[in-house]
Amino acid sequence: MMRSLTRNLGLKLFSIGTAFALWLTFSGARELTTSVPASVQYRNIPKDLEISAGLVEQVHLIVRGPSPLLSRVSMSQVPVLIDLSSVRRPGVNTFTIQRSNVSLPTGVVLERAIPAQIQIGTEPRVAREVPVLPRFENAEAQKIVESWSVQPEKLTVVGARSRVAAIEGVYTDPIDLRAVPGNGEVRTVAYTGDGQVHFTSSPLVVLRVKFAATEVK
Repeated sequence: MMRSLTRNLGLKLFSIGTAFALWLTFSGARELTTSVPASVQYRNIPKDLEISAGLVEQVHLIVRGPSPLLSRVSMSQVPVLIDLSSVRRPGVNTFTIQRSNVSLPTGVVLERAIPAQIQIGTEPRVAREVPVLPRFENAEAQKIVESWSVQPEKLTVVGARSRVAAIEGVYTDPIDLRAVPGNGEVRTVAYTGDGQVHFTSSPLVVLRVKFAATEVK
């Protein structure tokens, strides 16, 4: 019996000392309340739906606890997780931010979040093929564009139904006519114009410009 108690005695004493030191640290620490910025992460979004409104990227958490723990929370990334697995159909859904949405250390209490709720609008996820259109600048250059062509001529965009419906075409980055090479070929990128609508393939395109033989005087 005595032998089992004294086995690894040094390690046991170190563990007891460490635990006691931690107890002293946290029991003697002042309890504070602070505001911590937190990013919002959305998970389990149904594959046939898209968030069309109410997308919140950051909230502030009002948390309370011992000052050493709050310092650790302030220095770490504390995401707020919004689970959309309960959303079954398009519409508006409200989510209340509470303790279960945030992973906080033991001893730190979530007082409230600002905003306290996030209301999200969802729509059917649709895809649509739209034309690629060039955007020219410095048209006053001594060249007249006789014709142009883009490859590919169309790209497919995906997003919430109302947002996709608003896109009649996607434009390239501005092309400076003064910088177009002799063969008239420019590689550039198409832009959806809506941060919540994306392409299903690479937005890289090749623009070919043909200039008229007569120069502008």
